Amino acid sequence: MSTYSVIGCGYVGSFLAASMKNQGHYVVGTTRTPQRFAELRNVVNEPIALDLAQQDCDFSFLEDQEGVLISVAPTQNGEGYQSVFSNGIRNLARAIRCRQSTRPLHVTYISSAGVYGDHQGQTVTEDSTVDCLNPVNAMLVEAENVLLTIDRPDTKICVLRLGGIYGPGRDMVAMIKQAAGEQIPKNGSDIPAWSGIFDITNGVSLAFSKKLVGIYNLVDDMQLSRRELSNEICDIDGLPPVIWANENTPGARAMNAKVANEKIKSEGFLLSSPSMLMPTPV
Repeated sequence: MSTYSVIGCGYVGSFLAASMKNQGHYVVGTTRTPQRFAELRNVVNEPIALDLAQQDCDFSFLEDQEGVLISVAPTQNGEGYQSVFSNGIRNLARAIRCRQSTRPLHVTYISSAGVYGDHQGQTVTEDSTVDCLNPVNAMLVEAENVLLTIDRPDTKICVLRLGGIYGPGRDMVAMIKQAAGEQIPKNGSDIPAWSGIFDITNGVSLAFSKKLVGIYNLVDDMQLSRRELSNEICDIDGLPPVIWANENTPGARAMNAKVANEKIKSEGFLLSSPSMLMPTPV
């Protein structure tokens, strides 16, 4: 039985933790939210209260692990990106670097395809430039680099860049239908990236089983603009179109790129949801 930790059991982390447990792994899951701790008992073998941003964190559980998923995000109660992606990730990276155990460890870090920023709708790969002018993107890229530069021969690090997430409880098609005829203050011409939760779960499992190293885009095949996507969804039900802005709000974090996923597919990854419009296997 492999031991596996999920640091941050939110939407993505909980799905992955349940999947790994069902596969027979012993799963440790962490949360910094007290009310979430009791719920975790039904998801993982061993729940742990952990706030990465605290200097006195107890990371001793890392000594016995073979795999770690890092899936953290700011909370809704005001805890910001600086606390999580700068202070928190640095604390965690230090703990991984200072482990006493020499047992091989694979670390998967969930990042965002949003770091590519505005590429004017052109195709981007893992080697494309990222947007470090936006302060949020700069912190996300810094967090990736902090983990990728952990220099231990027994530790392999993989970064998975996700798009907007859809799945059970996050029915994006239904949300777009609800916005039919409404004005939305986002640029309808921008092309976002999307990732289905089951594909995310399968992608993390693949990264662990094959011990992938480096950056991979874990996104589906859909490369439509917001306007094209909403028009397609609304037309099916005869709904009025969503009314999108034609430009971004000044200073807003913008993402406009066709994100390529060939690299992870070359590792044997197969999409179960090519897009939110085709959520079942083809």
